[in-house]
Amino acid sequence: MVVLHQGTPQAKDLTNIRGLIFDCDGVLFDTRDVNRHYYNHILMTLGLEPMSREDEEYSFMHTVDAAITRIIPEHLRQQARKVQDRMVYNDFLARMIPEPGLVELLQALKNKGILMAINTNRKNSMELVLERFDLTHYFYPVMTAAKVARPKPDPEGVHQIIQAWGLPTSELAYLGDSDVDQATTANAGVPFWAYKNRSLQAELYVDNFHQLQHCFTMGFCTKID
Repeated sequence: MVVLHQGTPQAKDLTNIRGLIFDCDGVLFDTRDVNRHYYNHILMTLGLEPMSREDEEYSFMHTVDAAITRIIPEHLRQQARKVQDRMVYNDFLARMIPEPGLVELLQALKNKGILMAINTNRKNSMELVLERFDLTHYFYPVMTAAKVARPKPDPEGVHQIIQAWGLPTSELAYLGDSDVDQATTANAGVPFWAYKNRSLQAELYVDNFHQLQHCFTMGFCTKID
């Protein structure tokens, strides 16, 4: 289901959209299980308790460096880095679940000539994920926390995407699922579409990729109550 923001018209014209920026975790993939498993592995290796629900939410939205700073006591962080260095991310890929209708949506957008990019707070694993699921050819550029001086919610990554595309912000949209994404788009001046999260302030609320693909095929979204 795609729902328009209460203040928008009954039909949202999508024919002017020439570029769509995606967050990764929680949008392209359901990664809560892999995220939880990754950080809990570090904690348990260090003899610490698993993450709390609040820590899970924080680590899901922020960079790995920020998450480690939050969940690991300062005197153990050097050991935590050593644990990370021994971990192979390939071991966690099987826990990543592509969102239903993902490939169909990406192919439909590509066929329409709509540019697609990724802006994520992942650091070094994004390219590996795209290769594993054969998605690399859909996205350019792919902005990660390792490629910017200031990760989300700073708009640096979005600004680099806009510069690479050469498109005005009025012809773009950003699909994200968290308040970090919402803040990023506000800072960048790009329209925000919320994925599976009605608590955010967004221009569109998208519940699944099949309906979003239908909207792009039709060229507009109608309000669904």
